[in-house]
Amino acid sequence: MTFITPGVAAAGIKATGSVASALIGRYRPTGVPRLGSNEDRAEAYRRLLDASARSFGYAYQFAHLRREAGRAANKVLLGQLPQAWELGSELIGALQGVRLCGSVHVIATAEILVAATSDLNLGEKNADRFQRQAEAVVAARDAFLDICREDLAYTARWWQVRRRIKERRFLREQAAH
Repeated sequence: MTFITPGVAAAGIKATGSVASALIGRYRPTGVPRLGSNEDRAEAYRRLLDASARSFGYAYQFAHLRREAGRAANKVLLGQLPQAWELGSELIGALQGVRLCGSVHVIATAEILVAATSDLNLGEKNADRFQRQAEAVVAARDAFLDICREDLAYTARWWQVRRRIKERRFLREQAAH
């Protein structure tokens, strides 16, 4: 006499299948970023920082050469315009990556960084005015970096007393030197 009927067997297979699929669905291999995960956000933030640093460095050199060499640099600078456009596209693409997986306050700070980087006037003849624009980019980059560190929990939280004490001690030692 068999106690397993086709209905019981089907229910058993179905239950086993749903448990297995739940376990497989929860499986996350190490090192494979998931959308919105710490690894994914850190990569998007790093990409924006890299793109803004490259764009800023290129713009800084471009403007300095233009200021120092004047009209003599026009042919060289004209040949470098496609690279400048490519860097601008890379910067916008990196911003889209942050918009995809970042939190609201990180996105707002990233947009400020991109706007400051894009607002650099490459034809600025006044070195002091250009320096103020460059300082605005550096300040926006530092603000973005701080927000990213906070979002990724790289900074000490209020309950991490020992970590905060170590950080303060390190900063005091750095200030003393």
